[in-house]
Amino acid sequence: MTFQPARDYEFILQVKDLVKTYPNGTKALKGVSFNVPKGAFLAVIGLSGSGKSTLLRCINRIHEPTSGSVIFEGRDITHIKEHQLREARTKIGMVFQHFNLVNRRNVLNNVLTGRLGQLENKFLGGIFQKWPEKWIEEAYQALRIVGIEDKALIRADGLSGGQKQRVAIARTLMQHPDLLLADEPVASLDPSTSYSVMNYLRDLNQKHNITVVCNLHFLSLVRDYSTHVIALKNGELVFEGKPTDITEKWFKDIYGADAREVEIH
Repeated sequence: MTFQPARDYEFILQVKDLVKTYPNGTKALKGVSFNVPKGAFLAVIGLSGSGKSTLLRCINRIHEPTSGSVIFEGRDITHIKEHQLREARTKIGMVFQHFNLVNRRNVLNNVLTGRLGQLENKFLGGIFQKWPEKWIEEAYQALRIVGIEDKALIRADGLSGGQKQRVAIARTLMQHPDLLLADEPVASLDPSTSYSVMNYLRDLNQKHNITVVCNLHFLSLVRDYSTHVIALKNGELVFEGKPTDITEKWFKDIYGADAREVEIH
């Protein structure tokens, strides 16, 4: 039996009592629960080490949750077989802080790897780069969406950080995802490039109806781009609401009494 999303669901993603304890005893997540409406742009905030990255990796099952449930499009994906999980993941895109590109390959082939999950012979496509012509056309379209179609035949190691992140977004577009997880996608970029990348993520959210869950550090970006916010502290959910709900008191509760907000321009 293949993975099939439920026909009717109120939330595209539901996280219920999620716990993640690592083998060394570290409790990265302590019973986290929240819901994500379809079409939302959810920002996840909190200090480094609060559990943000672990949360995203548990959602797409890069990390196996210790307990709790992840429900995607109305179906529990924490308790499904491996082949069903692979199918579910084709609808969940992931953008990482450090891009995860193959530097020795050109941009086009990096983007095309977003379709490996749908290729019958992954070895043929992944190693010898024999891609269906239709997919090549789609890859160029994805690069056009993020504004770097002219870089298609350049090796990935010849790009700037912002360009590499746009390639990573284009690669995710090849999956035709319903949900995009972005783990600190602008943390290693300069301020102007950060806004450029965030603009592309917002376009995917608003123009392509892709729900986004994005880990962010800067509250200025949270206020500018997100529709919903949750905050983690020491592996626990300590805030859930709208960007405008984050008062000075909430900021101090989340980041500490001595914390000062830093704007990114």
